[in-house]
Amino acid sequence: VFAVSVSAQRDDELAYADKVEDLCQGRPPNEYFRLTTEGDCRDVVRCDRAGIAGTIRLASVKCPSGLAFDLERQTCDWKAKVDNCDRLSKPRRVKPNFNTDEPVCPDGNLQCGNGECISQAFFCDQKPDCADGSDENACSVDEDPNKADVCNPSECLLPDCFCSADGTTAPGVEGGKLEISNLPMMITFTFNGAVNDENVRVYDKLFHGERLNPNGCTAKATYFVSHKYSNYSAVQELHRKGHEIGVFSITNDEDPKYWTEGSYDNWLAEMAGDRLIIERFANITDGTVVGVRAPYLLVGGNEQFNMMTDQFFAYDSSITAPLGRVPLWPYTLHYRLPHKCHGNAQN
Repeated sequence: VFAVSVSAQRDDELAYADKVEDLCQGRPPNEYFRLTTEGDCRDVVRCDRAGIAGTIRLASVKCPSGLAFDLERQTCDWKAKVDNCDRLSKPRRVKPNFNTDEPVCPDGNLQCGNGECISQAFFCDQKPDCADGSDENACSVDEDPNKADVCNPSECLLPDCFCSADGTTAPGVEGGKLEISNLPMMITFTFNGAVNDENVRVYDKLFHGERLNPNGCTAKATYFVSHKYSNYSAVQELHRKGHEIGVFSITNDEDPKYWTEGSYDNWLAEMAGDRLIIERFANITDGTVVGVRAPYLLVGGNEQFNMMTDQFFAYDSSITAPLGRVPLWPYTLHYRLPHKCHGNAQN
């Protein structure tokens, strides 16, 4: 009886292992999914490939009470905001064939998931060109075949361009012109959202005439202004005192996809439109409104930055970097980011 019991248990373990293998086949290790649509929508699992002897196991996560797991955004949120509790996982999409044993397409072309060859330039341009749409299904920072090049210091030269391999190199240090110990500490104060009577009093207390920089100049800040609830007389006064004004959108829309998947026209209307409003109603006519911050720091990818280039916005203040022992030095966006982007769910 004992031998039969052990044998049955072993059969159950093998069946469970096979089931896990099937569930995790082709699934990214950082993607959470549900095992059932029953219940309160709080429980999800992911495929953990760090099991004993390299076996795959399911690592489980449970959202706090009152929240539900959003499969699209891969995070817990208020249950009323989650509309995919009836689904087990994100849609599985056909991937293109980037890695083949031998070349299968002419130079300059790549293979779709269905075997069709199209120009590399058509991949990740937000328009499906493969019959199966696979050219738009491998567009993450790591997968995109048209992703930006890594930093090339020999071509990226000041004053128009600056980059470094890991983002921690300061100008002049590698050439021996400067010592890191002699570089001044730079601290920037930035605020975003509406400017009105509710916060102007706080700003006045922070930036008074007696708070000076080491060079004797008064401390200043950058205000990324959104249209809704803003008092443009207060914005004008901040600009008059020497603070910088940037844009933070007109609507400050709460839907994350509105920003992360926003079209060029959406970004144009929100940011260039916000600048027109600021310049008109705050009477800022010196062309200094050149900075952009995306609401909720949700970076809009190529659409956002194409719009910024066309509209002569000089810089973005939305991309967030991981905390590190060595700080990053400001860089231009001519080359690939030297760090993981924490905005837009790290995409």
